[in-house]
Amino acid sequence: MPGRSVGPVWETPAVSEETWRPLGVDGEDEVAKYDALHDDVPAWMEAPFWVWIRASISVTRTYSDGSGRFPMLDTVLAEEMAQTLRITLPNLRAEEPNQAVGERQLTSALVALVKHFQPLQIADYLLAHEGNSKAEVLDALLERSKSAWKVGTRAGRPGLVRRVPLGVQVAADAIMARAGRAGVRLAKAWEELYALEPNAGAAYALAIKAVEDAAIPVVSPTNGSASLGTVLKQLEDQGDWNLPLEREHDRAPSGDVVVGMLRMLWHGQHDRHGGQPSAPGDVSIDEATVAVSLAVTLVNLFDAGVVRRDES
Repeated sequence: MPGRSVGPVWETPAVSEETWRPLGVDGEDEVAKYDALHDDVPAWMEAPFWVWIRASISVTRTYSDGSGRFPMLDTVLAEEMAQTLRITLPNLRAEEPNQAVGERQLTSALVALVKHFQPLQIADYLLAHEGNSKAEVLDALLERSKSAWKVGTRAGRPGLVRRVPLGVQVAADAIMARAGRAGVRLAKAWEELYALEPNAGAAYALAIKAVEDAAIPVVSPTNGSASLGTVLKQLEDQGDWNLPLEREHDRAPSGDVVVGMLRMLWHGQHDRHGGQPSAPGDVSIDEATVAVSLAVTLVNLFDAGVVRRDES
């Protein structure tokens, strides 16, 4: 009708790509401090974290007369988890399930679980063993809480993996997915490196195997016993391998850069052989991080077919 007021018309605001942060978090130092990632379970994450744990170890029972439903402890899941993680639980088995018994069970279980030195192990176990856990709820909680961990896949099961910059993760995932056997090894190296309990030695060894899987078919396809050392020596002896760059720096020819990366990866694995008293000892997490990062680049280059011999 003419003249009728229809109230204000609200327009949908344009979606901003800028990350929202609390009021007052705007300077570089404040942003860096707020965005810093946290290991373990920070104080502001504790309450919802243990609510998630409680829900994940619960099962719903029904009174025999159908009068209602109530939560009980999944005693099989809880006992198997406690045995695996070496957590001491009291005897929580119940002959007569009812709401009061269920409440006592769950309360007693949480009292014992909260004492565990690494609570994220509990969440990791529950993700992997298909209890009543909701992975998406935990993942959202971890992200909001600026946790250094997120829900991912490890050893073919859901689990906690260390959070890395999104662009790095996307690029690595793309290479792992397309690079065949080398991609599979690279994915395993990534899992070992970024697991809740990382295995630096295994990550480094798998990184080398991934590069061997990608490089040997290109450089030494007829050598059935070739290794990364074989590939490295062949590239050095032939001296005519390079990358397809129209412009190269005379102090960093692309072939020398590829050889340098391979040499660094090969030589850096100092735990490869035993009986060497002067060796530095076990591979460190930092060394494995370098190795896996190098492997991602090298697998990408060899798999893409851009490491080539000079045809001139």
